[in-house]
Amino acid sequence: MKTKCKTLKLSILISSVSLVLFSIFFFMNKCNENIWYEYIYNITLGLFGSSFVVFLVSITEYRVAKTQILEKIWNESRKLNIQLHKIKPMNSYIDNDILINYINEWLFRQTEEDKLIFGDKHDAYDKLYNYLLEYNKESIKKIPKKEIKSYIDSLINSEREKILEKLEKIIDQYLNLNNYSFLEFNNLLGDVQFFTGKSEYLKLHQNIYEPLRNMYNDLKECICYHFELYRNGEANRPDVLLSILFENQNKLFRTEKKKEKDYEWNTIYADFCDNIDDKIEEFRAKTIYKCTKEKINYHPIESTFYNKSKKDNMEN
Repeated sequence: MKTKCKTLKLSILISSVSLVLFSIFFFMNKCNENIWYEYIYNITLGLFGSSFVVFLVSITEYRVAKTQILEKIWNESRKLNIQLHKIKPMNSYIDNDILINYINEWLFRQTEEDKLIFGDKHDAYDKLYNYLLEYNKESIKKIPKKEIKSYIDSLINSEREKILEKLEKIIDQYLNLNNYSFLEFNNLLGDVQFFTGKSEYLKLHQNIYEPLRNMYNDLKECICYHFELYRNGEANRPDVLLSILFENQNKLFRTEKKKEKDYEWNTIYADFCDNIDDKIEEFRAKTIYKCTKEKINYHPIESTFYNKSKKDNMEN
C-alpha cells in the first residue's frame, strides 16, 4: 500500500522536474542553438513522457489501493463493534443492592458447615422477602396466607436462578472480546495517512479508532479481568461479579424510563455501539464512497416492565 503511494509521489516529482528542465533547455536552445542543449532537452522530454505514463498507471492503482485500505478499516471497525453489540445488559426488577446482598448471603449458607463458619444469617433474605412481598402486594391477596411464604420463596429462587444463569452467559459474551486483536486495526491505521492525509486520519482516529480502543481496554481491565479469574477458578464470588457488572455496564448501555398511568418501562439501548455505528456509516459514505449516508434506525435491546404503583409504595 505504502509502495503504491510512494510510487505515485515519485512519478509526480520526476514528471515535474523533467518538465521544468525540458522547458529550460528547450528555450535556451531556441535562443542559442547548442547540441548539448538539444541533447539534454530530448533526454528530459523522454524522462517526462515515461514518468507521466507511470503517473497515470500509479494514480489508478492509488485509487484502488486507497479504497481497499479504507474498506478494510471500515470492516475492522464493524467487526469489533459487532462483537461489542453481542454483549447483553444485566437487568432485574429487583433493586441491585438488595439482589447482590441476598446472593452474597445465599452463597455462604449452602451447607450446615457454611452456617457454622459464617453464621446462619438471613438479613438480606428478609429484606428481599419484604421487598417482593410489597412488590406483589396485590397479587398475593388471591393467595391463601399459609401459601404466601412458599410463593415469595419461589419468586426469590426463580429470580436468583435466572440472574445467575444470565450472568454465566454474559461472562462468555465479555470474554469473547479476547478473540479480537487490535494488531490488524493498528497496522491498517498506520497506512491511512499515506492515502487520506492528516485531516482524514485524525478524524478517523478520534471518531472511530480511539473510542473503540478505549472502550475495549476499559472493558478488558474493569470487567474481563475479573471474569477471567472466575472462569479459571481463581475466584468464586458471583455477587462480586454482579456488583462489577452493574457498576460498569452503563459504559455500553443507556436506560430510558417511560411512564404511562400506573405502569413504567425501563428501556435499554446499546448507546455506545449505536453511536459508533453512526460514525462508521458516515465514514463509509463520506470518506470511502462519497455517497449519501444511510439512515440507521436503532431499537431497544431490552425492556423491563413493572407496575409503577408497586415501585412507588416500596420507595415510600
